[in-house]
Amino acid sequence: MRALYSIGTAALALTLVAATPAKKDPPRKARPAAATNSCTSCTERAAILDPKLFADTQRYEPEVQPAYEIARKYPATLDRLHCFCECQESMTHRHKTLLTCFTTNHAAGCGICIREALLAAELKEKGVPDDQIENTVESVFKTDGHRPTNGHPG
Repeated sequence: MRALYSIGTAALALTLVAATPAKKDPPRKARPAAATNSCTSCTERAAILDPKLFADTQRYEPEVQPAYEIARKYPATLDRLHCFCECQESMTHRHKTLLTCFTTNHAAGCGICIREALLAAELKEKGVPDDQIENTVESVFKTDGHRPTNGHPG
């Protein structure tokens, strides 16, 4: 009798398991696509930080978020520019171009990076060609001891 009871219980358990709808795993949230630098002609290939990271004006100067937006909007222009805060010459940073400053939070704490980007965008939006933007930014920010901007191939 015990064997029948065990077989009957096992059969009932299998029936219940088969009749119970399978629990579905909750849908996975789509992961945001990895940030990239869409500029194919740029020397700097690292992703530009999301400007939203710098929206807190209690923590960052009000110009920081717009400057990161400029880096995303005009990466090829900023990639042509030398950063005159000397991060390119720095053994610590070794930045390639002004655009590199916006791939980390470096620019968020550097008024020179921010001002260079704002000036470049202002000129760009007026239709000034990149060669002239490069010359203008250099004439405004270059000081004695800075090497001149080499230009950008292309």
